[in-house]
Amino acid sequence: MNLPKKINDILDFLRDQEWIQMLNSIGDTYMVGGCVRDAFRGEKIKDIDLIVEGTTMDAIMDELRPYGRVDQVGESFAVIKFRPKGHTGEDFDIAVPRVDRKVGTGHKGFVVETEGIDIFGDLQRRDFTINAIAVKVDNGRLVDPYNGLHDIKVGFLKAVDPRAFVDDPLRILRGIQFAARFGYEISPGTMKLMRDNSHLIKEISGERIFEELMKVLNKSGNTQLALDLLHQTDVDIALFDKKMLKYDNGLDHLDPISFFYVLGLLGDVEPEVFLKKRLRGDKKLEKNVKVLNQIFSLLPKMIEDEDLKYMLFKAFSVAPEVRDAVILPDSVDDIVLDMRMGKLPLDEEDIMITGEDIKSIGNIGEGPEVGLVKERVIRDALMNRYKWNDRQNSLKYLSGLFY
Repeated sequence: MNLPKKINDILDFLRDQEWIQMLNSIGDTYMVGGCVRDAFRGEKIKDIDLIVEGTTMDAIMDELRPYGRVDQVGESFAVIKFRPKGHTGEDFDIAVPRVDRKVGTGHKGFVVETEGIDIFGDLQRRDFTINAIAVKVDNGRLVDPYNGLHDIKVGFLKAVDPRAFVDDPLRILRGIQFAARFGYEISPGTMKLMRDNSHLIKEISGERIFEELMKVLNKSGNTQLALDLLHQTDVDIALFDKKMLKYDNGLDHLDPISFFYVLGLLGDVEPEVFLKKRLRGDKKLEKNVKVLNQIFSLLPKMIEDEDLKYMLFKAFSVAPEVRDAVILPDSVDDIVLDMRMGKLPLDEEDIMITGEDIKSIGNIGEGPEVGLVKERVIRDALMNRYKWNDRQNSLKYLSGLFY
């Protein structure tokens, strides 16, 4: 068959590399995995994974060392990271065909076997058919034993092997993030396998779960679909020990702050606590989710416009990124827009009155009185009761508070 131009361009590039020629002299080199999938999908290819059949890791490293930096990484050092001299892109991931034998629980409960494994055995160990495709570097021969190319064309996500999720439960999360990112339908058989093995997600560390969910968010995935699939696969039970609530629309383009806030609400847990204790998420994101949760908790109590603006001003001072949370209601978005357009102060630096001004003009020292005056200054600025962005007018206003 005719290969996509992107693959042919990569093959032409690889064939020109002396280090590839040396690898081909000791074994058969294949391009595999995500780079092949993405090329057939017409996506940009960021990194290249290679499998060298018929040799050993030691032999590969010996051949590569004269051409650049060589490091062994991964579980049982099963992958070589190779950066050729002068190369400015991503490192090349290079390995020999292998299978992972499950011997315990968790992501470290595996042993890696390479003896007697060929390219077909390596493709069989992969998670989904769309990732189980290889292209031989020297002649462009397509190796597609599980019809992954067909599944790419029709948008179908199908497990390679019935034991795929038993051997590595994280693949259930990977299936969810692939479906959400690519808009693919999960085959009925694969959906059943994911559901039947979803309880094994309890074996997976929070960090790895968080990483898969962040891929949905960082790679423009459909967050509504991701939330739906967490519910449909029963992964929610593994995460929350119960079924989460389900909303059928309006959650398809959530940013990370909004997504983890909504996820916590649907799971009937405190979002920031879940993010911290179960997912071991990013500290800054945890803080932002906490502030967003506080905003929504306080919104029903904000009867007066002044109280609402002041509450938001203080919240955004602690976590400015929360201003961009798409889940915020229109009433809050309107206030944020006014702040960004300069109609209201965005932060304390916009207000031309400092704490030193308050102490000097009011003839007061450190203490709670300064804080009370400062709150009055901010509230009046948010209600445009004086020209808060004009220094002279602001000082005149401040003097009027004391005399």
